[in-house]
Amino acid sequence: MSFLPALSIISLLVMLPVLLSLRKAATPGAEAFASGCAATAVAMTLVMLSEIPSLRPLVLVGYALLGVACLSVLSGFKAFFELPTWWPAVLALGATLFATLLALSTGGPDSAAARALIALGIAAAAFVILSISTLRLRTVSDPMARRAIVVGAAIAGVTLLHIAAHSPAATVNQAGPAADVAWNFAQAATWLLYMPILFLGVILMAHDRVIAELKTTIARDELTGALSRRAFIDLGERVFAACVAHNRPAAFLLLDLDYFKQINDRYGHAAGDAALGHFASTVSACLAGRGTFGRIGGEEFGVVLSNHTEGEAFLLAEEIGRTVRETPVGRLGQPIRLTVSIGVASASAGDTMTDVMVRADMALYASKADGRDRCTIAGRLLPDASTRALAAAAAQLRAADDFSLMPQLLRDTG
Repeated sequence: MSFLPALSIISLLVMLPVLLSLRKAATPGAEAFASGCAATAVAMTLVMLSEIPSLRPLVLVGYALLGVACLSVLSGFKAFFELPTWWPAVLALGATLFATLLALSTGGPDSAAARALIALGIAAAAFVILSISTLRLRTVSDPMARRAIVVGAAIAGVTLLHIAAHSPAATVNQAGPAADVAWNFAQAATWLLYMPILFLGVILMAHDRVIAELKTTIARDELTGALSRRAFIDLGERVFAACVAHNRPAAFLLLDLDYFKQINDRYGHAAGDAALGHFASTVSACLAGRGTFGRIGGEEFGVVLSNHTEGEAFLLAEEIGRTVRETPVGRLGQPIRLTVSIGVASASAGDTMTDVMVRADMALYASKADGRDRCTIAGRLLPDASTRALAAAAAQLRAADDFSLMPQLLRDTG
């Protein structure tokens, strides 16, 4: 009796608790993968023990459990990849089973057709392992790639059953022609290593998913769904740097929801939170992917626009203002009309995102001072003002909370 399968069984048993732990993270397909891992460990144990003459009937139970394990793997992939139907797996299973039975009945297990099918199955197994272990989420982001992985797993599962029926692990060290030795080794490696490496790949793939979800959670503002301040600033700096480096236009919109304090005072903080969420969803829908939208703090938001001139950014800002004005909050018992003040600034050579944000900040406060619910272009406001003077003026306005000071501050910085 060969004890080589014992190494695979131990590997599977080590990975089983990790797969079970994925259920706590609500990973789709985790339960199916864990069931498949356990069934594979038991199946390999029974097949190994069946080499003892008195325990030979156990091999049939082992094959049945191995089939259940392969089906569990397919179920896990379907859930993990959120595939809507079973038809790719069903077609692949049916075609492979039919071809395998036809090859065995006409030419036997050593026929050229049977070897070709085994070679196809080994290639499918290698593709599945490569996709989920090495490329992982970068590959499976494509729906076609997801279906290909499921089809590959179905073909590999049928091939694994075919190989297991001929116990290649016991013949891997047989002497003979090099081609036969290589062929036996390929079958033995598939039998001993495919399922353990497959479940290791599943663990890595699930790990990637958890990390990606954590990054998304950190990068998104919980209340509005917009990018958080840190994620927004980091992404914006990269966008501005790329545009400036390639002499492409870039612009920034600074948005501030008007009279937000009054909404909180009159309707309560729950209504204020609902208004912020409604405002963010309205602006996101209006942008339709034309810019990067993030929450800077409180009721203040920003939009980074690549390949937008100052004029194009101003037109978009006016569109946003009009859409917000025409889309009141309607789920608070009575409609609450919202308006937004916007400052527009464009990037020049040598500008950082901070430079552009400061100019947009001054333009925003000019919009506030002019009566709110309007857009102002920073370039038209103070084309020759220094960044330091603009920042100081904005700070004074925040401290005073009195927009009537704007004309005097503009004269002082002019």
